Amino acid sequence: MNENDGINAGGGSEAEEAKTIRLPQPDEAAASGLKQQDEMKTIVLRQPAAGTEKPFTETVPDRAAEDTGNPFPAAESEKAAKPAESEKAAEPAESGKAVKPAESGKAVKPAESEKAVKAAESGKAARLAESGEAAKRTESENASSRADQGKDTADAVGTGIAANAESVENAQSAARQGSPAMVPNPSQDAARPPQGNTLYPVNAGPGENGGNGGNYGNDGNSGNSGNSGNYGNDGNKGKSGNNENSGARKNGRIAFLVSMFLIIAILGGIYAYGYKYCGTHFMPGTQINGYDCSGKTEEEAEAVFAEAAKEYVLNVRFRGGNTEIVHAQDIGFEYKPDGSIAALLQQQDCLVWPKYFFEDSLYEIKPGGTYDDEKLTAALQMLPELQEENMEKPRDAYIEFQDGNEKEDGKFVIIPETAGTTIDLVQLEAGVGDAAARYSDLVDAEEIGGAYVEASMKADNAKIIARCADLNDLVGASITYELPSGDTMRLNADVTKDWLVKDDSGKLVKDEEVWDEKLWEFLDQLAYNTNTIGSERQFKSTLRGTITVSGGDYGYMVNQITEHDKLVKDFAEKTKETRKPDYYITPYNDEKENDGIGTTYIEVDLSAQHIWCYVGGELKMESDCVSGDVTTDHGTPTGVFGIMFMLRDTTLRGVMQSNGKYEYETKVGYWMPFYNGCGFHDAWWRSAFGGTIYQGNGSHGCVNLPVDAAAALYSYCEDKMPVVVYW
Repeated sequence: MNENDGINAGGGSEAEEAKTIRLPQPDEAAASGLKQQDEMKTIVLRQPAAGTEKPFTETVPDRAAEDTGNPFPAAESEKAAKPAESEKAAEPAESGKAVKPAESGKAVKPAESEKAVKAAESGKAARLAESGEAAKRTESENASSRADQGKDTADAVGTGIAANAESVENAQSAARQGSPAMVPNPSQDAARPPQGNTLYPVNAGPGENGGNGGNYGNDGNSGNSGNSGNYGNDGNKGKSGNNENSGARKNGRIAFLVSMFLIIAILGGIYAYGYKYCGTHFMPGTQINGYDCSGKTEEEAEAVFAEAAKEYVLNVRFRGGNTEIVHAQDIGFEYKPDGSIAALLQQQDCLVWPKYFFEDSLYEIKPGGTYDDEKLTAALQMLPELQEENMEKPRDAYIEFQDGNEKEDGKFVIIPETAGTTIDLVQLEAGVGDAAARYSDLVDAEEIGGAYVEASMKADNAKIIARCADLNDLVGASITYELPSGDTMRLNADVTKDWLVKDDSGKLVKDEEVWDEKLWEFLDQLAYNTNTIGSERQFKSTLRGTITVSGGDYGYMVNQITEHDKLVKDFAEKTKETRKPDYYITPYNDEKENDGIGTTYIEVDLSAQHIWCYVGGELKMESDCVSGDVTTDHGTPTGVFGIMFMLRDTTLRGVMQSNGKYEYETKVGYWMPFYNGCGFHDAWWRSAFGGTIYQGNGSHGCVNLPVDAAAALYSYCEDKMPVVVYW
């Protein structure tokens, strides 16, 4: 089909003349390229009556345009001329896109149309084929979408193309005849049914040729009316309003995309630069050990530490609290990189490098350093603490006895060692050098192993601890004696420590012979402090007031033999107790009055030849008496004694003589001895008592009493009852 087929341009008949346009189905065209199809769709178009200017409208669905980007495929039939297109318009097909109609918005001139036809006829079929193949691919990609529209969509598209073709022929005919022609109205919305391209009358300008070169684009958007002459009264080429709006929108989109591309490119460039920078430089706000390293490379940060090393000082603290300062130049100190700074740089998260502009990065590392051994030795030797006269030698721990007091016994204790201040230079140098290598600010000499010469024996040594325990075991017993006088006497470590002797090595040991000798000495002292037998006493007599009485066997006497045996056992068992000594003799009571005699006693005044019996300080009886005959050396013994026992109705016998007979034998009713055969008894054979009878007619040493007096005394008398005899 060519341009002149289809509709008569000059038809002015009243009756509507039906014309037939055969168009390929859109789906089939997409499937077979630009080949002519056997099956054609018939669309009946009716031309309006002559003289009318009512536009012809045809509804053309717009979905196909939305789906493919090329609203219509190129219309062709067996005789149709190829769409007028320039070389430039055909080029998009070569790039794989659908062929688009000319988008210039201007009507195609006949010359251009003829040129296009000639180009198509002169062997550019290959190019057109390529366009067809592009259309085919485009249609194939959108086939699934158009398939949903059904066959009616394809019919509507064909109808719209036919109507456009007919309107072009009408316009060409009208131009030749001087009558108005109908052209599509670009302002109509193709998507709103029922609606299509509206034809408007176009008047050819004077002198213009309205030849047959007019062409209508197939893209459905530009709406250009083809004519070789200039349309309109102004002689300018006609241009559809649709092209202007479309161009403006397209230009706006392009400008927006270009702007976005530029922004993204700039931001991407900045990000890429920051990413790379973050990998080689410390980001803003970075401080390492207080040094600002922002924007510095690893080498530059290392240089900061190297420079700071020149100002490095090390404080060395010695025992006693003195601190000396060692300067970097004194020991040849220099900074030694150890990879710590490089590790920090690698820790920076380059993917999120912008965050470092909003937060600080504070790091602490332990930098290393090097020093000169000889310079360090020389620097340390100059310190006051290393001068010989200022160093004190250590002293070993030792055992010493610590005296007790009234509340606690003494004991052996460990006296701790004395540390001293003697320095081992080799060890001190090693410790100070290590501290400098670690960039330490302070090193304590006491924390450097071996820096101070130590004592060979320390208080925590197991040997000295065990030795101290053994010594305390030897003197571990503690016995406190309660003496009759009210005083106490203690036998404990404070006493027995002196019983130990030193062996050949100078250690304290227990020598059994020496120990036992010391023990008997202690018992003698105990007896001396305890025994009251025969001691002088202050006695309040009945007739002469307070007198001094001595002698006798009344009171306390320690049994040293039994006490010795008990103490040996106590030391073995480390007994600790308070007790009274083991006594051989004890008094009648523990009363303290009359110097231990008490208030119950029998008083005998030999000068007065009279006796008194007191019980609890109350006189119970008294009587004259006859004591031993002093002229025959049988005088009654003086002192303080105690009643040994009491008997009734017994025979008193004197010393047995060589002839086997007793010196005397006398029966008595009451017998109360108090010392070595001397005692109180009744003298029933005497008729007189008192006075001076004892001189020449006295007894053999006993105190003779009247029978009734003897009976009375016997009634008050008890074992151990004190008997005070004095002149």
